[in-house]
Amino acid sequence: MTVVMARGRLVLEIPVDDLDLRAAKIRLLCTDIDGVLTTGALLYGPEPGHTKAFHVRDGAAIKHLQRSGIPVAFISGLDAGATVHRARDLGVEDCFAGHLDKLPVLDQLCAKYGLTYDQVAHLGDDLPDLPLLRRVGLACCPADAVEEVQAVCHWTVPVAGGRGVLRQVAERILKAQGRWAELVNKY
Repeated sequence: MTVVMARGRLVLEIPVDDLDLRAAKIRLLCTDIDGVLTTGALLYGPEPGHTKAFHVRDGAAIKHLQRSGIPVAFISGLDAGATVHRARDLGVEDCFAGHLDKLPVLDQLCAKYGLTYDQVAHLGDDLPDLPLLRRVGLACCPADAVEEVQAVCHWTVPVAGGRGVLRQVAERILKAQGRWAELVNKY
């Protein structure tokens, strides 16, 4: 990064790199849930079922992507009502809960949207995400992802799962596509 003077103001210049080139092609963001949009903790009480906590910034980032024409898909190995409810609240049409074999879901989504793997980003943290992460154009994981996942990802985001990691990925995609400034200027 360099700081330069432009029109009388200091401007931070971020060089274009491979991640930016990959992010510029993204037309669909897929994400795991537990350990990515949540910390991975499942809270159990005396009643059947469990609850999860989702980070509000990830939700806002999902809405930013959707408004920019980039759909988001949830692909989770755990069939959980909380995941379905969160998808509904955010208007995520493609919610696949209870799918440990995630590659057929990715193929279904690519067919639905007319995309190739290089136009898809996936955010995952554990072994069931490996088949997707090895194929997509932008493979990302949270900082606390398992070692095998980090080894195949293009970007290990310096944020832990459940702490706004999707927000960081969304921002990178939107900046690489020249859409971030417009979004910020709306505020």
